[in-house]
Amino acid sequence: MKNISEKTFSTGEFAKLLEVNKDTLLYYDKIDLFKPAGTFDNGYRYYTFDQLDQFVAIQLLRAVKLPIKELKTYFDAPNTYTLQQLAMQQQEKVAREIQKLQDIQFFLERTVTLTKEMEEISFGKVFVQQLPAEPVVYSDEKIDWSVLTEEVYEQSTRFLKKLGVKSTAAYGIVYAKEDFLNKESVNVSYLFCRLDDPSAKMKPAGHYAIIYHQGSYDDISQTYHTLLTYLEQEQLALDGDIYEEYLLHSIAAKEEKDYITKISVKVKPREASHQPL
Repeated sequence: MKNISEKTFSTGEFAKLLEVNKDTLLYYDKIDLFKPAGTFDNGYRYYTFDQLDQFVAIQLLRAVKLPIKELKTYFDAPNTYTLQQLAMQQQEKVAREIQKLQDIQFFLERTVTLTKEMEEISFGKVFVQQLPAEPVVYSDEKIDWSVLTEEVYEQSTRFLKKLGVKSTAAYGIVYAKEDFLNKESVNVSYLFCRLDDPSAKMKPAGHYAIIYHQGSYDDISQTYHTLLTYLEQEQLALDGDIYEEYLLHSIAAKEEKDYITKISVKVKPREASHQPL
């Protein structure tokens, strides 16, 4: 009985073993990239187990778009040092591709989550929901919304780029409770993003009053009025920062009148009738 290393495979058998098209082996043979181990007396090509690792390596390097010319150059005179350098170069390239795929995955996951949430929205109604703690990142500086739009856009862009997130991340603005209650500071807020990052702080678990605003941001004051009226009626007080979160906006709606903004704030029962919101 032959040793397993001496076992031979026809072109079709080897292609099946590697789960590739037979034409791939014929093409690689034609361009002198990966040739059969030999030829039988009847003229048929054959391959061996010893060639498996080489073929797999070729396929993996081809998958990261390493040019055939470079592959041929290496396999014409393979050696440990050149192999190490080749692997290190491609490792960096693969890391970049992985990051791109992770960004795509994040985008798809957030899109699914937000579109499902948007299916259940009731506008103009406040509801209270128990939410778990979650990490959020605040911008280092506050945003003054009374300045030019271009300046606000630059600050927002810097914040998101610093975090390495895309526009479909769960992000928006957050008013510190003290600023929100201080009418003179109502145009000043931080940017925030839901992100598990070393710079994140924990948004506390608890009961949150939530309301959705549909339409232009210029009209959002009426939605806040509805929220505060509800808290007054239900004897609830603000117990944390106020979050405005933008739900997909321009990729989910063509016109600004259909944009959706989610407002949420942690609340608690008022201890006394004279206690402010």
